[in-house]
Amino acid sequence: MTSSPTSPGSAADRHERSGTRTGEGMRRVLVLDATGMGVVGIGYLAAAQPLGRLFGPDTALVALVGAVMLALGAGIAAVARLRRIPAAAVRAVIGCGVLWILLSLAALAFGWLDLTTAGVVWTWLQIVPVAVFASWQTAVLLRRDPSDGS
Repeated sequence: MTSSPTSPGSAADRHERSGTRTGEGMRRVLVLDATGMGVVGIGYLAAAQPLGRLFGPDTALVALVGAVMLALGAGIAAVARLRRIPAAAVRAVIGCGVLWILLSLAALAFGWLDLTTAGVVWTWLQIVPVAVFASWQTAVLLRRDPSDGS
């Protein structure tokens, strides 16, 4: 018996299921990224003064970073809610993550901020999840089928 193009065992069906899994995988990683950004952003905003004292930067800078993180988290969440997640939107999310990493490294290398030891450690630690999410998003994006319209 030969499989029809739409039968469960056909190559077309396997291709469709794979694309759906990849789309859902991208949605999951974006939702996790958005959630983390939002939670940390709210934390920075809510505790800007004590975090500024702990890490070294001015309270206003901590609050600004929190607001930026909250806005980025909301943007990432909006992308995750799209019915079809465009590759260009995912690339923009990845680009923001890479920019965040580069700015963090530059701030450390050039001493742009008067960080305490805790601030230096925190800056290094916050680079890790950003790099993990950017790498994860890149891996899922590379597994996407180019014919899926994104």
